[in-house]
Amino acid sequence: MPPKNIHYPYPKAVGKGYTVGKIIGRAMEIERFPKFGDYMRILDLIELQPDNHQKRHKELRFCQFYRKAGGTNNDWIFGQGAGHMSVKTFYKLIHKATTNKQHYGTFEGAFGKLIDK
Repeated sequence: MPPKNIHYPYPKAVGKGYTVGKIIGRAMEIERFPKFGDYMRILDLIELQPDNHQKRHKELRFCQFYRKAGGTNNDWIFGQGAGHMSVKTFYKLIHKATTNKQHYGTFEGAFGKLIDK
């Protein structure tokens, strides 16, 4: 099932409200660390809807989910804080996004300028 729209709250300095983004492409990679647990690293291509503060545009989002070692599919929690991953995992996500092996949707040539050089 495709991911749902995401609400991005405005920065506090802007005031109340949010921008809506629709995930149009997703690549995922799971890393397992027996001592620490599992990390699901995600690269999303998001199309942000126009609002009073910005025009419709696309952005990349890196995020992660975490579960304790031995956890089940119901134990994933959204990873708060700055996302991090191994360089190898980063390359795997980019490869999936550029070769149409992603988990959902399409990256619509978002990496074309990188690949063509």
